[in-house]
Amino acid sequence: MSLDTKTGLPVKDFKRGDFELLDNNRPVAIETFDSGAQFDTRPVVLWMVVICNERSILAPNPAIRSASFMGHEYAFKPALDLLDKNDHIGIAHWCDNGEAQIDLIPTSNRDEPISTLARTLLPMSFNETSLTQARHGELACQRMIHMILQNADDSNPQPLPVIVFLHSDWTGMPKDELNNLVNDVLETSGVVFGIKDQRVPDMGPLQVEQGEVFHYLASETGGQYLAATPKRYSAALEEILLQLHFRYQLGFQPPALDRTRHTLTVRLTKQARQRYQSVRVRSRPEYIPSP
Repeated sequence: MSLDTKTGLPVKDFKRGDFELLDNNRPVAIETFDSGAQFDTRPVVLWMVVICNERSILAPNPAIRSASFMGHEYAFKPALDLLDKNDHIGIAHWCDNGEAQIDLIPTSNRDEPISTLARTLLPMSFNETSLTQARHGELACQRMIHMILQNADDSNPQPLPVIVFLHSDWTGMPKDELNNLVNDVLETSGVVFGIKDQRVPDMGPLQVEQGEVFHYLASETGGQYLAATPKRYSAALEEILLQLHFRYQLGFQPPALDRTRHTLTVRLTKQARQRYQSVRVRSRPEYIPSP
């Protein structure tokens, strides 16, 4: 994905020869080149996901989770209308009581996701009574992500799964489990984004677990986490969709299908950097080659 820092817009006219690819710091040939501006890229399944609107001893203020989006669901409708006709939208959630569920299987309807999201964000009565129950939520979140990835894997043709967390990311998870989760997303070419309420302060560091889990997932999969006030929720989603629709897909032959993480460097050539001095390119920092 690209961004012109002067205009705030993606670049739509890159060519294959403008890019260089490195796998584990070794150059590899770009064999295929697809441009979203030319409608060459895979269709998107946009998953909007939230945590249950429940009060917790770890989060006595539900706004630090997903509750700040309650009542603002319809604000996302203008952004959803910008999706391509071949793109779909799904809704999913998880809870600290251990529940994980797909609430709306991917649909081309642009109204049903809004009403489903509104129902999903209704307050629920579950009240966490011990710190050990937080573990149920961590495992439920992992199951939800695997449900989403499985949905993409079962689809034909396979879409690009894009997970957008509507969450202020006061989250934690054991680092080894989180990295395994990143591996699973990388194997599907999925991308994670997020939108947090700008009024909620960032989470402080955790001593044992990895904090701000969704920020980490976004950075490791080539996505981004945006902060916005309620009036700017839709604008934030529009920014995400703009990046997705004008993205570039660069195909190459991995040197080995070893199912281990490879560092991936995507950069502009020297000539392209001279032509596009204000442009920044963003991609996932690693990938997993698999059969």
